[in-house]
Amino acid sequence: MSDQRTVLVVGAGGFIGGRIVEVLHQLGADHVRAGLRRWAGGARVGRLPVELVQVDIRDDGDLRRALDGVTHVVNCAVGDPSTTVDGTRKLLTAAHASGAQRVVHISTVDVYGQPEGEVDESRPLTITGRPYGDSKIEAERACQELAAKGLPVTILRPTLVHGPFSATWTVPYAQRMLKRPWLIPEAVSQGTCNLLYVDDLASAVLAALSADTTPGDAFNVNGPERPTWHAYFTQLNDALGLPPLVDATPSGARVRSAAVQPLRKSAKFLINHFEPQIMRVGQRSLLARNTMLRAERLVRTTPSPAEFALYQRQASFSTSKAQDILGYRPACPMATALPLTAAWLRHHGYVTGPGD
Repeated sequence: MSDQRTVLVVGAGGFIGGRIVEVLHQLGADHVRAGLRRWAGGARVGRLPVELVQVDIRDDGDLRRALDGVTHVVNCAVGDPSTTVDGTRKLLTAAHASGAQRVVHISTVDVYGQPEGEVDESRPLTITGRPYGDSKIEAERACQELAAKGLPVTILRPTLVHGPFSATWTVPYAQRMLKRPWLIPEAVSQGTCNLLYVDDLASAVLAALSADTTPGDAFNVNGPERPTWHAYFTQLNDALGLPPLVDATPSGARVRSAAVQPLRKSAKFLINHFEPQIMRVGQRSLLARNTMLRAERLVRTTPSPAEFALYQRQASFSTSKAQDILGYRPACPMATALPLTAAWLRHHGYVTGPGD
């Protein structure tokens, strides 16, 4: 009888889930099943000889099929509350019923709210009114409910996950760096940047899949360094081979940010309520499409007012518990990670330069 595990990675079409599938496949010890909400999201993992399964974690039938024969589950699925909260509860319930030996749930340090200072797992979870963090708190509560029923679920709380395919902490900053002046000047970016390269998160997932932890236990997952945001920006810019950043004045950056905010809010409202109609207009009119692209580019490359608070916040998320219990050892400082990320960004055309 084979001791090989069958690992279902839910959310395999996303940045983190896709990388976990790649790492599990490269290690070759497990049978890997990549769970995709839509087949269209399978381009990245579809190039690998892994099993692909379509699964919407809100659908009981999908879950029964996806979990058939599965021994271990990694939940990377995220979306609106119906997915992040209700879907997580359904997934955990189905995994418990199917006899899964271990579930690893990917949460976030956003569950702590906006803390200052050193933050470990004893810090209370804090509702802030921000949908992402609040829904992750509810998802963790679902984990605790199922843990109380005997499901061996481990919760990981990663910090700012960066690297190839990161649409939050990598690609937008590279795109902003193509413009001058740089709108996040040194004076307003001295806060702690808790960078976690995606491969370090993958190593924490591997450790959690094998560790004999208490059901419902949670672990912070952070990188090996605590740079300032300014250090991250300058080192990414250097890795990309771009000219040195030229800072706007702090007051000038804030004025530019405030000026774009009405456009940002209007665009969000229109996309949330009229996306099909907007897409049809863009398809029919070149002028409308170009106008929308220019507006989207302006919003994407201009920091929001809320970002400036983030860039100045002094908070560091401790990984002592993960190191002691999981044996977690982050191995990807910026000097290792950023050249790899820069090569990916150039290869995919986000940034061009000499030799490209």
